[in-house]
Amino acid sequence: MFDHRPIYGHIRFSFYGFTDTRLKPDPDDKALAELYDETRMARRFFLFENLTLPSLIAQTDRDFTTVLMSSDVMPDRFKERLVALASRLPGAIVEFSPTRRGDLAFRKVMADSLAPRMRGTAIHFRLDDDDALAMSYIARLRQVSQTLPPSTHISFPSGIMLFPSGREEPLGASMPHQRFLTAIGLATVNSAKFTKNPFQMMHSNVWTRWPVISDPSFPAFIRTQHFANDTAAKQDRIISGLQRERFSRRAGRYTAQVEAMLARHFPFITRERLDGLLGECQAIRGMADLPPV
Repeated sequence: MFDHRPIYGHIRFSFYGFTDTRLKPDPDDKALAELYDETRMARRFFLFENLTLPSLIAQTDRDFTTVLMSSDVMPDRFKERLVALASRLPGAIVEFSPTRRGDLAFRKVMADSLAPRMRGTAIHFRLDDDDALAMSYIARLRQVSQTLPPSTHISFPSGIMLFPSGREEPLGASMPHQRFLTAIGLATVNSAKFTKNPFQMMHSNVWTRWPVISDPSFPAFIRTQHFANDTAAKQDRIISGLQRERFSRRAGRYTAQVEAMLARHFPFITRERLDGLLGECQAIRGMADLPPV
């Protein structure tokens, strides 16, 4: 018999603190200014509003909670927009944390999910604010996770990669992508004995410490890889490799595969629209370039 385990999705939206991103607090607040730069924030909102948010709204199983975590130092105009956008999601929680530690920011949410009195069990997954999930992601996660023991990690390694088609090109390119233990949609089964949030670990090596279940049977995500990623390690080399493969002799096959994946699993966006997002994003200079919420 299945338990009814609540599902929580965690998104860090320009969180100012010590995490795995390149923008960490510093004594002269240079990182703070860079994090909340007008152009950067407008572009983050653009991708969130055109990719991440529509994918969560489109979920066939809507019985889940989205936790949007940012910082108390975020300027008010950005806070107001984030709260307004979150109102489109049923049961969304928006937090502006005073802590600078990513593990502490989610602590209350983790405890509340295990109510009453830390005796419950819950499922928590992670998502970046410029990526997307297939419309059946929550339903699949619920089906897979409900009888798994605490500390089990669930990976959905199949999806679509979106990346610049060239350094000077305004358009993007997309192709099928697989990566075991990808961070996108990585989920954990939590209890009082395992209270880590899904950002609180090196996703690529969790298999060395905890049980892992992998479901590669459907395209679970869209991942954006671009020159402005907050996690910037080896960006140029990764993107160059993707470009070479995407425009190889298999180019036509990749186009057809992505179109079929989007039509079935991501009906809120077409391939032409998806490939155009990065160019549109690059053209944005400030919040005035975004539509009102």
